[in-house]
Parts: sequence; structure tokens; C-alpha cells
Amino acid sequence: MRTCLVVLLFSVTGFGFAAGPSMIGYSMSPNGYVDDHASEIKKMYDGFFYSVGTWENARVRFEGSHPENADWLAKARSNIAALRRAGAGENFLTVAFGEKAAWPSAETLLSRQYTETMAAEYAALSRVARTLGFRGLCIDVEYPYPRYELGNPIYTYQGYTAADLIRAARKQGRAIAAAVLNEFPDAVIWTLPGEIRTRPIVREFQTGMLQAMAERDAPGGFHFGAEFTYSLNEPVTHLAVTRMEDSGLPLLVDAKTLRYWKRRGTMAPGVWPLHMVETGGKDYPIQSWKAEIAELREQMRVLRAGAKRYIWSFSANPVWYIYTPQLEARYGLKKQDLKRDDIDLRLWQEVLRAKGSGVSAKARPLLDAIHQFDRGAISSEELCNRFGTPAKWWVLGYVTNVRQKPQFTGEEALASPPDPQHGYQGRDSGIRWFDFVNVDPRGMVNPRYIFGYRNTDAAGAHFSSFVQSPVARRAVIHLGWDDIVTLRLNGKVVFDTRNSDHPIKGALYRDRYLFEKALPVELNAGSNRLDVSSYNFHGVWVFALRVTGEDGYPFSDVRFTSRPAPVPAASSALRQP
Repeated sequence: MRTCLVVLLFSVTGFGFAAGPSMIGYSMSPNGYVDDHASEIKKMYDGFFYSVGTWENARVRFEGSHPENADWLAKARSNIAALRRAGAGENFLTVAFGEKAAWPSAETLLSRQYTETMAAEYAALSRVARTLGFRGLCIDVEYPYPRYELGNPIYTYQGYTAADLIRAARKQGRAIAAAVLNEFPDAVIWTLPGEIRTRPIVREFQTGMLQAMAERDAPGGFHFGAEFTYSLNEPVTHLAVTRMEDSGLPLLVDAKTLRYWKRRGTMAPGVWPLHMVETGGKDYPIQSWKAEIAELREQMRVLRAGAKRYIWSFSANPVWYIYTPQLEARYGLKKQDLKRDDIDLRLWQEVLRAKGSGVSAKARPLLDAIHQFDRGAISSEELCNRFGTPAKWWVLGYVTNVRQKPQFTGEEALASPPDPQHGYQGRDSGIRWFDFVNVDPRGMVNPRYIFGYRNTDAAGAHFSSFVQSPVARRAVIHLGWDDIVTLRLNGKVVFDTRNSDHPIKGALYRDRYLFEKALPVELNAGSNRLDVSSYNFHGVWVFALRVTGEDGYPFSDVRFTSRPAPVPAASSALRQP
């Protein structure tokens, strides 16, 4: 017997962009193929990131009567002109902070001369971008990430404080944004990898950039190029990523900057079409290329429906041409190293040309919630409710890692309601419950961020919230974790890895899934206490949680609170399981 599944698709366009979000490819080097095939490329891409390495020595490399990179300049000028004539004008001069470069350090952050040098180099890059016809700049801040942590051993704190470094990082962010806008007032500015609730120094650096742009009401806007969607998840997670930092920015910036962000800033989710063969993760699920393309097609439809202005794609191999020996002979374009014979880039190019946009009927309420959030009709907290995850948690930590030093895990605290006046014995001292506003619609909680990225190895913490359901019902708790987790609902253990034979693990299950377990539970009518005990060995420390119906989509009438307060009776118009 054959079952026919009918799925209704709702299509939307980007907010204020009738054709939907622009698609940007990462990355491009100038070449003759682009000059000759710009119209064909435009059917797939609206522009590219043209990467020129790190930002240092830009004045020598790109300016003056005899610039070092004169050949690059000539070829890039020709490429950008051809792309613009074809209507693919969203191209970005792209630079990075080097993994082993001098910045950041106390010496570079606190130096007025170094700040002036940075500003001068970014001013030069901006002049070059404007002159060549680029749409703006993209700044990749990812690579020196260990030194963004204030506990990194390079910071000796001899003659300066942590607060001095934070202020300096924000000041330098402001200086760079000002330098860009002085030379290129209409510049669109991106940062990669597209997150601001992260390590302190890069968080403050990007906040400074955003503030400087807000003060000028810079028309190009500031855009976070999110890499989280490199992984193929399900539609709920994909939609959540399109607003994953919008919901948290009110916690980080002043009112003027927030108003500017709402007008001109966006999350720009990125995809990785060749993740299956280019990833270094040994556990990534292997499937046929056609099956992978089917998932990519669905992901692209969802991201196009939710993204405001931009989406983008990354790949280590160039995917904008189909190799032939003739192309290599004429343009020097090499055959892509695709690892497998069944991978046909024409199928990915078909996805790009289709420009599909839409979500299923079950996902439509989430898309509606995003629109309501954009209009200010619902809060960040309510957005998280709609996505089935607590916006706020009670937190108790640091406690010890239960597998390393069980004497100070503080688990006795879970027998009583969270009370900030009641003390417990933690890893380093006495501890008390405190409330933390998480507001991440993906459902991700990052204890390293909560505790400032300092001394987070061999640590643990307890998290508590209340699930409010107007009726008793079956539900599913989706859970991801790194390294150890215990989940309790109404005091009963639902899932526990404390005695696992493999307690150390990565945050993404099989290098692609946010959630590893889907745990059936029964919600009582009224308040249901939810407790997560999360323990870390070293490095990354996160967990992710979402409450849904048995179909994997959040309930419309379930809310999360920090107290076991009663909720109104369910409306007959609300969705029931």
C-alpha cells in the first residue's frame, strides 16, 4: 500500500527584498571565467566573497603607484564589473584576522599606535573595495579565537585589567568601523562566523563596530554570516538560526544600537553543500548524493523563507563551474576534488537556480512567530516559547564534574525549588542559584559563555526551568549535550549519561545534528519542573533542549517560566497534540 503525503508550502520573500535573500558564494579568486560567464553565474549566485587573506599591509599590497597585488586588482576590477553588469552586484572584499598574527594581545589591544595602524589598513581596504565596485567588506574574526578568552595565558595582567582589554576591544571595533565608513559610507559590513554571544574580546570588538555604524545610521547594515547552518538539521532549527542573535542583542547593546540593528542588521545563514565529503568529522552520516541534495534543497527553502537579506554558501572546492578539460586549458580552472564519483555539482547548481523558498504547514506558525518578532509584536522570550525552549534558566554553578570529583556536585539542590538565598557547596566555593536570560530560539545553552570562558574545564552546573502546559499531554524532549548530561522532569530522571562508557563527546551529534536524543515524556497539566545537570571535561561545553509534540514541532500553547506559576486554560483554537 502506498501512502501519499501532502505537504503545504508557504512561500515568502525577504523583508523589503522582493526577490528574496541574495545568495553569496564563499570564496572567489579573480579569473577569466567570471568575466565571460557572469550572466550564467548570476542564475545561481548574487555575488561572492573575494578573499585577500589577512588585513595587514593592505596599503602596500593594494595602493600606490606600484601596488604589490596589481595583477589581482586588475582581474578583480574586471570580474566585479562583469558581475555587476549581469546583476550579481553583492560582492565583498574579504579579509581575516590571522590565527598566529599579533592581534589580539595586550600589546596590540592597548596600543594607540596599533589601533591607528589597523584603522589605516582598513581605510585602505575600504577605498579599494569602493573603487573596484564591491558592495562592502567581510571581516572573518574566527581564527585567533583562543586569544579572545580573557583567561588565555598570554594575558599576564601586569599593569592592566580584564576590563581594560574589554574596553580596548570595543574601541578598536569602533575605530575599524569608522575607518571603513569614512572611505565607503554605503558599505555593507559582514563578520564571520556570525555570532556575537561568544568569547569576550571578539564580542566587544563586534559590539563596537555595530555601535559605530548605528551612530551614523550606516545604510549598508551589519550582517552576521552564521556558520551554524553548515550542518543539516531539521526545519525548526534552521528557522531558529535566522534570528539566533536578534533575540539576544537587547542584552548587549544600547537602545539606539538595537533600533539600528532592527532596521539594518541581519543574520545571514550559510550552508555547506559539500560538508559530507569535505568535513574532517569521521562520524558524518554517509548517504547518496541525491539524498544529500534533497536535504540541502529543503534546507535552502527554509533558510530563504526565514532570512531577511542574505544567505551564503561555503565549500573548499569551487562549485560555480562544471569542470571540463577545455575550461582548464582556457581559464586554468582545476578539476574539483569531490572524493566520490557520484557527486554531481549540477544537482547543487539546480538547487541554486530554483531559488525555492517556503516552509511546510507545520512550520508555518514558527515563520509567523519570526514575523511577529520582527514587528515587535512578541518578545525574545515569547519567540523562544514558540520554538519550544526556555528563554530563561535558573543556574547553579560551578559544581564539580560528577565523574571527576563527585563530592561537590550540588545535586541536593535539585530536591528544592531554586532559591537564590540558599547556599550550596560548589567546585571552588559556596554557590547560589542565579537567573540567566538565554533567549536562543535554537535551544542552545553555552555554560562557557555564562561563566565568561574562564576556568570552565572540569566543571559542571545545574539548570532549572518550568514547563507550563494547559493540559496533560505526551511530548518529546529533544536533547543534545557535551560532555555529560542528566535530564530530570518533575524530579524523575529521564536521561542520564553519568555512567556512560564514552563520557567525552562533541556538541554536534555525528558532526551535523544539534539534537542526539528524542525522549518521550508525559507533561502534567500546569507546571512541570525541568532540570538539566551539565558537566564538562574540557573545551566546548554546551547542551541543547527543545520540547515538542510527537511530530517534532513545538506546541503553540506551552510556555516556559522561572517559577511554577499557573497558566490559563487552553483555548480551543490552540493546537492540541
